[in-house]
Order: sequence, then C-alpha cells, then structure tokens
Amino acid sequence: MRLFIALPISESIKTQLAELKQPMDGVHWQSPDQMHLTLKFLGETKESPAQQLTDYLTNIEHPVLSLTINKLGTFPQSKKPRVLWAGIKKNDSLTTLHEKIEQLCTSLGFDPENRSFIPHITLARMKDVSKEDIAPFINQHEQFHISDILVDQFVLYESRLGSDGAIHHQLQNIKLEKH
Repeated sequence: MRLFIALPISESIKTQLAELKQPMDGVHWQSPDQMHLTLKFLGETKESPAQQLTDYLTNIEHPVLSLTINKLGTFPQSKKPRVLWAGIKKNDSLTTLHEKIEQLCTSLGFDPENRSFIPHITLARMKDVSKEDIAPFINQHEQFHISDILVDQFVLYESRLGSDGAIHHQLQNIKLEKH
C-alpha cells in the first residue's frame, strides 16, 4: 500500500484553484478531485503497520484549522521546475499538526522527513518547462488569494498508481476538534 496523510480540500476551493488552469505547453494540470495538502508521505507500507498507524492517528488531538492560500510557486525553484503549487500562508497551528503527525510516524518506524515543511497544494506537474516559461503565469496571479479555508479533518490516503497517474482513496478520516 502506498500511503500518505493529507488535508482534504473542499469542493469550493478546488473549483477556485481549477479556474487558474490555462493551456500551456508542458504543463499537466492536476485533476481537482486529486487536490490535497500533504502532511506526510509514507510511501509503500505493509498492511499491518498501516492498521497500527490508523489506530494511533485517531488519538491525535488538534483544533480545526483556518488556512489562507496566498501565493503560487514552483518546486524546485531551479531553472527546470517540475511542480506548480498554491502555497499556504504561514500558520502555526498547521505547523504544529504537521509536527505531531511527523513525530507519531517516526515513532512507528516510518522514515523522518528531511526536507522543510512547505505547505502547498499541487496544481500542475511540468515537463520541459523553464522558470522563464512559467514566470509570466505566476506574475499574472501574484494577487491570488483565498482566505478563511476551514479544515476540520485530516485523512490517511492510499495512492494507487495507474496508467493515468495516481488515484487517491481515503482510508481513514480523522476529525479535528471544534473550539
């Protein structure tokens, strides 16, 4: 099983993000039903550890999140970016939730993440697109902003690779607390 933990994105936010879509050579737009904000990628996992993880995830207590999308960007930021994303404004509560999940997963034997947590929603994958090619699109949308995005759960997903890319299936929804 190929697993990851993420925040689901509401249909209204997916619609707003999908409205950014423009035909561009080498840019393959993400299907809105695949959009999410990854908290932890776990990779290939046997069923037994996955069940144990599910049991522990339900014990995480954390308040509902209010997030803001405030920029577009690319990964990597080199001359040949491969991912176009919508970035989340710095949010201490989101960072804390990420740290709780990271600590839990590490304690269960999953590999720790070596990269900094940069919360984002993937909009598109790019091939043979230079930074100069995508810069006008990013500049055109530098005022793009969606605020007050309420997130009341996180999800353990299974990702199945197919001929058309990955398909994500929700395995477990974990509710965040209302305060």
